[in-house]
Amino acid sequence: MMLKIAVVDDELDFIEMLTSKIIRTCNELELKFSVDKYLNGYDIIENYRKYHLIFLDIEMPTMNGLETANKINITRQGDEIPLFVFVTSHNELVFEALKCFPYTFIRKDEIKDSDRLADLFERVTDQLCKRSKTTVIRADRQDVVLKNDDIIYLEKYKNYTHIHTISEKYVVKASLSLYEKILPKDEFIRCHEGYIINLNHICKISDRYLLVDDVSIPMSRSRAKALKEAFIKRVVSSNGF
Repeated sequence: MMLKIAVVDDELDFIEMLTSKIIRTCNELELKFSVDKYLNGYDIIENYRKYHLIFLDIEMPTMNGLETANKINITRQGDEIPLFVFVTSHNELVFEALKCFPYTFIRKDEIKDSDRLADLFERVTDQLCKRSKTTVIRADRQDVVLKNDDIIYLEKYKNYTHIHTISEKYVVKASLSLYEKILPKDEFIRCHEGYIINLNHICKISDRYLLVDDVSIPMSRSRAKALKEAFIKRVVSSNGF
């Protein structure tokens, strides 16, 4: 997977130092990654959906890291991604920061410790893989990281694909065939020329239609056998049989 990282701090020198350490550590671990920089909390609030992991300075003017995290927590409606790593020089702020449900804390004087960062990235990548795989889409001129479990179905509309998730719908200028190739085949299947569905969200299968989270989706006769076999295989696998 591609680990998408953001660094948010009002001190440019510290951002450059932390980014350099992140790049070096990820390269040493042979991780696929990207890292972006932000000088304030306002910009990351607009872009947080792009990232798996956000390094967030607690002490920033105008909007500090705690306020920034709280606003993101409200917007993301319980989603666990992105994970927050709070960066601070003051231990007394840790207890207040716990209210924002951070993943962990790093003191600014610990950043130079390569082992500290290496351990963090190994734990994060392992946890993300265990929790849920993700797919990165391009919507509204920005990259958005979606948990595969949250994708209910994808719908073809002219030259666009509408991606319906638990929380909202994304309109992407890409073909449905593209997502048929990149989404995991043990979870997603094309049931119709105009639809791809998440097998985990199927409630009912009839001869011509599927019920997916209370939405009726058409099913092609030519695809029915393969879909039913994939659904049974998924159910058996999920129950450990």
